[in-house]
Amino acid sequence: MSARRNPPAGNQGAEDRLGGGSATTVARASVIAHCRAYAARGCFGRYWVLVIDTCPYCRRTHRHGGGDQLRPVYGHRAAHCGSTSGGRGYWLEPTTEEAA
Repeated sequence: MSARRNPPAGNQGAEDRLGGGSATTVARASVIAHCRAYAARGCFGRYWVLVIDTCPYCRRTHRHGGGDQLRPVYGHRAAHCGSTSGGRGYWLEPTTEEAA
C-alpha cells in the first residue's frame, strides 16, 4: 500500500457553502408562489390547506398542507407538477389582497 495521499482540497467550494449555496440553488430557492389559506377539518382534527391558483412552472392549481397550528405555516414546498424534474420547488407566501 502506498503512503502517498492526495493533497487537501483547500478552499474549493467554500464560497458556495458560506454564501448560501450555488447560483443554481439560490435561483431555485428564489421562486415565490402566492397562495390562499383555508381551514379544513379531517379525521385527525383541524389543519390548513394552502392553495396556489397559478403554479410558476405549469400554470395550474396546486394544494399543499399548511400545518395544524393556529396560523398556517408557509415556507418551501416541492412543486406538484407531474412532469417536473426532482428538486423543483418554490417558497409559499400569503396572497395580499389590495383594497379596490
